[in-house]
Amino acid sequence: MASIIECRNVWKIFGVGAEKFLHQHGFSPSTQTIVEADLICAVRNVSFNIGAGESFVIMGLSGSGKSTLVRCMTRLIEPTGGDIRFENFDLLRAKEQDLIDFRRHKMGMVFQSFGLLPHLTVAENISFPLRLQGLSNKEKREKTSRVIELVGLEG
Repeated sequence: MASIIECRNVWKIFGVGAEKFLHQHGFSPSTQTIVEADLICAVRNVSFNIGAGESFVIMGLSGSGKSTLVRCMTRLIEPTGGDIRFENFDLLRAKEQDLIDFRRHKMGMVFQSFGLLPHLTVAENISFPLRLQGLSNKEKREKTSRVIELVGLEG
């Protein structure tokens, strides 16, 4: 099965000089070395592939780096190191306009409850970004219905 999303050795370290630090330590610094450098590691050497039609879940305790990883995948924040590809498109080398198009048409984030608009229904929250794409009402309803069915929220 061909991979749709590929993440290889993705790191996100917060702090001054994090990228240089990661390079100096051969992309495998120890926890102790990171702490001694007064840096905070949010994502540590993560690798995975997601195939076409495959369901993929990122699970972990609060503060374990799940949202940070997803934000790195969409480049809402910049990873400190690694490789991220979507349909073999190198996201880390993408220009800003390519990223905007990518985020509008290929990948988005489903926020936890605090990121939802409470005055909208589930369907309205899902279809909200589709307005920005200028889709017709029919297209928005069809796409929204497919997503609701995909995640098992019908009815």
